[in-house]
Amino acid sequence: SPNCFVKISLKRQCIIDKIITNMKHLLILFVACTLSVQAQTWGNKEYWISYEYTPKKGERAAFEKAVATKTKKWNNSPETAIFTFEVLNGPNAGTYERWVVRKDRAFFDQDFSAEIAYWDKNVAATIADESGQQTWRRFKGSSYGWDNETATPNKFYQQNRVIVKQGMTNEFLRVHERFAKLMKKLEYTGNHTVFRIENGGNTREFAVVYGYDQHGGEGSGTFMGLEDGVNVEDAYNKMFGYDAWSKDWEANRSAIELWGSLAQKTKFRPDLSTQF
Repeated sequence: SPNCFVKISLKRQCIIDKIITNMKHLLILFVACTLSVQAQTWGNKEYWISYEYTPKKGERAAFEKAVATKTKKWNNSPETAIFTFEVLNGPNAGTYERWVVRKDRAFFDQDFSAEIAYWDKNVAATIADESGQQTWRRFKGSSYGWDNETATPNKFYQQNRVIVKQGMTNEFLRVHERFAKLMKKLEYTGNHTVFRIENGGNTREFAVVYGYDQHGGEGSGTFMGLEDGVNVEDAYNKMFGYDAWSKDWEANRSAIELWGSLAQKTKFRPDLSTQF
């Protein structure tokens, strides 16, 4: 009958409306969860900001003097700290790197116009070439010995930069993440970390970095907990499974698109850095 048809239609419409309402609620929940995860991911990232400067010929002393004065005036607290390193070898020998370390996204909301104006007026005239700002992300899970914010920097740092293939970040990082865990377990006396450019350059460029105080002996670090007669590869396989060392390093090598993008040694310059 017509009345029965109307009742069935109304019932169907109620069911449809209920399904649509539930779908809307699920969509809202999905978006909220996605934004929350993104916020947590972004919030957990640690950023390091680098600048590279090459002084004009014959003005290296003037450059260093201007940088030291600027640093004392503008970078004299843990919040404003900056650290300077001199490149010792390779095509960039004689270049200076300045690093602002351990920042979150809020750092980029600050107004640095007065500090930049001072630099432009008092330092820029001694510079022949500069890189501009580059923002790097430090992968905490691939790091060991880099979490002490009050530690004095090492005398030297080795940087090994490579270009990683699109979509193969996990393959590249796996061995570094596991190596960091092994270093912790075996009480490694050195350090190790991995950076990737987030802004200001090729976002597939990674830098594997470690610091040390002397070139010979145990200057680069020692595995204090390594048992007699056992090498690092054996300890790695024992911790992560049969042949894990070979498999993980092969995956790492296969993920690299361009080897030797840059390999260089830098020397810490405390006289051009923030003093605590």
